[in-house]
Formats: sequence, C-alpha cells, structure tokens
Amino acid sequence: MSIYIYPRLPRDVAHRIIAELADKGLTELVGYGALSHTSAAPAAVGGIPVPQQELQRIQDGLREIASRYGFPAKLDQRSQQILDRTLGTYLYKELGIVPGDAAVEGVWSFLTLVLVPELAPWRFPQRTESRLIGVPRNALRRLWWRAWALGPDLNAAPAGCSPLGEDEFVQIMERSGLSGNRKAARAARDAVWRAEANGLLPILRTELMRGLIPRVLAARSHVVLEILSDDELAALLDGYVRQVLEQPRL
Repeated sequence: MSIYIYPRLPRDVAHRIIAELADKGLTELVGYGALSHTSAAPAAVGGIPVPQQELQRIQDGLREIASRYGFPAKLDQRSQQILDRTLGTYLYKELGIVPGDAAVEGVWSFLTLVLVPELAPWRFPQRTESRLIGVPRNALRRLWWRAWALGPDLNAAPAGCSPLGEDEFVQIMERSGLSGNRKAARAARDAVWRAEANGLLPILRTELMRGLIPRVLAARSHVVLEILSDDELAALLDGYVRQVLEQPRL
C-alpha cells in the first residue's frame, strides 16, 4: 500500500463549514461531499499528497459501508458498535496514512467535513463539535486509532469471545498512558478475552475492563510494561483480572 499525506483543513474553516451544514438533512449532506477544499492542503514537508482518485475510492468505500448499515436510517446501539468497528477497520487498512499525519486535527476535519460530511451527523445525530472537528473524539479519527492500537480487524475476536464494545474501547483508548502503547493495550484486551473464553466472568465484561485498566495504569508507576515478555505481561494482567473478579461485591 502507498503512504500518503492528507489535506489539512484549518479550524476556522472547519467551524464555518459546521455552521453552513448545521441545518442540512443527512441525504442532503451527501451532495456536499467533495474531494478537495480551497483552504485545505497537505503539510509542505514532503511525502506524497493523496491523489484525487484515491480520495474518490475512499469516499466510495465509506459510503458503501454506510449504505450496507442502512444509511440514513437511525442506528440502534448494537448497529452503532458494529458500524464503528467496520469503519475503523476500513480506515486503518485503506487510508495509507502514518500515525504522525493521523494525529493532526486538520486531516480528520477534512475527511469528516469535506470528504464524507454525512457520516458523522448520521453516527452522532447531536452533531457535537468534538465529533465533527478532527480532535481525538472525532467520529472517524477515534476509529482509526482504535484499529491502530487494537486491530487491524476490530470485528475479530477469539473463539468463544465477542469483539470489544464501545465502553471497552473507551476504557483503553481514552487513557493516554495506555492507548499509545499497543503492546499493553492489546495485552489488556487479550486478558479480558482469556477470562471470557475460560468462562471466568461472574460479572459483565465491561465491568471487568473497568476494574482492570486502572490496575494496568497503576502498574506503569513501578513496572516497565514494554520490556516484559509477552508471557510475563500476560501473567501480570491475568493476576489483575483475578483481583477484579475476586473483590467483594454488594
């Protein structure tokens, strides 16, 4: 796959677009989708600017996924989670973007507000600014980073387990001390899956994740997780899982 750099949309222009599109319906927003914007350009530091035909392919791909999941019909909670996992997997596999560019607000503002302006308002009908502007909670950006940290296929899960849900993703990805450490993030996910596969869950899996993640973050104060072998890290986290499962409950 080729690696590209993407156009960056300035924040003031993003705000202007949000205001201009605020009263547009979902199907109307499709017509505002575009492959370029006069105020958006890639960083002038080298790299291959993403070609128009590539942007067209990505726009088509994202819209095909949306159509598959019933766009513009309202999504229930289960459909939202499946859609998120599918979009995240697609974005990570198809954008050809490096983490440095994927950490830039303007890139995601361009993709969300110019390329496919109907997707974020469909997924988040309240149209909260943090879902439209390319900040970490942006509708598309958060999904790419989930796939980077925990993918590439977010719909995949071991036998006897189910893919991570929204609350479990949030527990990992909105902890800056964990989301940037793929080894630790994946080890936490795998520890929860092992407990699920072994039938060790007297509590909801989300509750286990909520108990596990603070313990992993606390461990980083005295253990360098990155230098542990895979087996050592798994044993450490399995111990934390047992602590969560064995703690008294009302």
